Amino acid sequence: MTPSVLKRRQILKTVSLTVFGTLVAWYVSAILSFAGNSYGFNNRFSEVALQHHWWYLVWSNFVVLKGYVLVAAGYVGMIYPLVRLWGQVWSLTRKSVVWLTLLFAALLYGFFIFKLMLEKPYFGDYSYLLGWYDALGRGCGTRVQDAVHGLIVQVFPTVAIAAAAGFYLFELRSWFTRAARPLLFSMAAVGGVLGLLVVSGYGGARAPGVDEELAGTKKRPKNILILGSDSLRGDHLSCNGYHRATSPNIDRIAANGVNFQRCLTPIASTLESLTSLFSSQYPHTHGVRHMFPNRAMVDRANKEAPSLGATLQQHGYDTAVIGDWCACGFNELPMGFKDIIVSDFDNFRVYMSEVVFLHHQILPLFFDNRVGHMLFPKLKSFANYMTPEVVTDQVIDRLKQRAQDGKPFLLFGYYSCTHLPYKTPTHYAKLWTDPKYDGPHKHELALNVDEFIGNTDINDKWSKLPPEEVAQITALYDGCVRMFDDSVGRVMAELERQGLMDDTIVLVTGDHGDDLFEPNCTFGHGTTFNGGDQANHVPAILHVPGLKEPQKHAGISRTIDFVPTLLDLVNVPADRRFEGTSLAPLIRGEKESLGLAFFGETSYLFFRRKIPGEEPLFIPPMDETTFIDPDFDFHFVLKDKFQDAVLKTKEHCVRTERFKYIRTPGVRHSIERLFDLRNDPHCERDVKELYPDVRARLAAALDHWRETRAQSTTHEIYGILGEETLKAAAKP
Repeated sequence: MTPSVLKRRQILKTVSLTVFGTLVAWYVSAILSFAGNSYGFNNRFSEVALQHHWWYLVWSNFVVLKGYVLVAAGYVGMIYPLVRLWGQVWSLTRKSVVWLTLLFAALLYGFFIFKLMLEKPYFGDYSYLLGWYDALGRGCGTRVQDAVHGLIVQVFPTVAIAAAAGFYLFELRSWFTRAARPLLFSMAAVGGVLGLLVVSGYGGARAPGVDEELAGTKKRPKNILILGSDSLRGDHLSCNGYHRATSPNIDRIAANGVNFQRCLTPIASTLESLTSLFSSQYPHTHGVRHMFPNRAMVDRANKEAPSLGATLQQHGYDTAVIGDWCACGFNELPMGFKDIIVSDFDNFRVYMSEVVFLHHQILPLFFDNRVGHMLFPKLKSFANYMTPEVVTDQVIDRLKQRAQDGKPFLLFGYYSCTHLPYKTPTHYAKLWTDPKYDGPHKHELALNVDEFIGNTDINDKWSKLPPEEVAQITALYDGCVRMFDDSVGRVMAELERQGLMDDTIVLVTGDHGDDLFEPNCTFGHGTTFNGGDQANHVPAILHVPGLKEPQKHAGISRTIDFVPTLLDLVNVPADRRFEGTSLAPLIRGEKESLGLAFFGETSYLFFRRKIPGEEPLFIPPMDETTFIDPDFDFHFVLKDKFQDAVLKTKEHCVRTERFKYIRTPGVRHSIERLFDLRNDPHCERDVKELYPDVRARLAAALDHWRETRAQSTTHEIYGILGEETLKAAAKP
């Protein structure tokens, strides 16, 4: 065959024009698609976006152009050598260069889409691209599938980049004269020496080492590391008896540490729950009682609420929280943490940016790499970002810094792994899901956002979900738990590598649990106490240096107890405003029981509650009750006229080891229910008529707590009402 007669410059120009022309067509198509879909939205927030923030939408569509430019440059850089190589064998014309460029561009885009679908299959229905991959796993086994995965995702790009780099280095050789080569060699030598000096650390100002800084002290200060995941259910960890091996790394911590197996949060909603956790106060004390607070509520909590971070800062601790979009609340409520390294998700403009970005087909190429995160920082605030690896990398970097300088630290690593709608990379999603399942929840809980925020009766639809759909969603959730567990494993391995294990208390927990279609509930959290403890039950697993033997505590503990417990363990005095109780006496073996009772309330009511024979209060849907406050960084804020209404819809609960009392506001009267958890863990049979004395005592304890903020112990609630009396009190 006759080699190409086109000159290099002609080939490069044709490749460049073809790539740029293709991307211009993609951009115009994305703009038209966005414009068409924008006018089809069905909720009031979309109307607000179009009427009052149209300029921001236009600007966001303009900003993404830098992504197109980078993709164009990258495509030209990779495709040009391939076309040149083709021209060494077959003749090239401008027309053939164009179709070759389009072919190679399609193959490159297919590679990125394949990689994206393996890591984030929920971006779209590309199952037709993965059908052969799934068949390979079923026919040849997961090892062969994993080998093919590594070949395509790791080996191929490495070889391609190395080959392209070699091509361009070969091309550059003719650009340098012999006279220039000695200069290049000298520059390389100097650079190499400087690099060695940097790597060795010679000549730099050394931070004081652990031994230098703490010389003369008998014992280094204790560090505190808290690892949590949003919506992490305590009963879905294998160390707590779950039937799937969801948490092997957390299990190892529990096997050698302390496991409080019945730990409950006083409110099952992230912002309120984390505020309670780190302030050791109930919501009605710190004042953040729903997920849409206004600036005044936030300012009050920041000013008046005590916190673990502030207390430890006074004792010289380095304090930091690192997290993805579920940790965004720390931007407004830092809870005493000095360094806040989290995404900013709870912001209307972030929602608008996400809608814009996902209309551009090239943007998903940036979602799973650091180049994209640097180019588009907003990606880290998107719900679809979901990369726990980034959070873990940042936590590990922080641990390395503290290992070097020896400063005591409080570090909170917070993940969105287990949050709705349960999105994970393919290998996690397929751990326990049915390979034959082909319904709407294949990669995530399929949730219509317009329906969710604009319809309080959505629960009716979800309550009719077939068992096979529930099983699929539950299996997806369990894959999410495993993803978080792997992150915990990486952090613990680094803690060991840095020699910090013997001086660091580690707490693994969550802000709240999640409903997974238990009796009388569907999905979500914080809206009801129906179905059992699942929405309020979180892990509480500690690694405590110097522990003589592992412990399991089956009695009630609360997340408001974490702060006084941790401070007790590091010998720092607790703030008198804390409402929690230190669990350290149990850990040290000083007491067998603290007789704690659980007191709690629900949060913002998204769904209309269902109680047979009763009519509970409810409020209008979210898009009617909230607004976007431009003076509060465009956050969603509850309208003033609904503040009292939201508080009046709250359920309240008091729970002891055996009984759970729930009071729900109704249209005509308060609705009281009592459940015997020993015989009815999912709270399906109201027994208040069987145990009237128990109902009265728990109701009185609840009233006392709400009116005076004083919580009663189990002994104070029951007094002399013992087990035999309870049996006798039951009617035949």
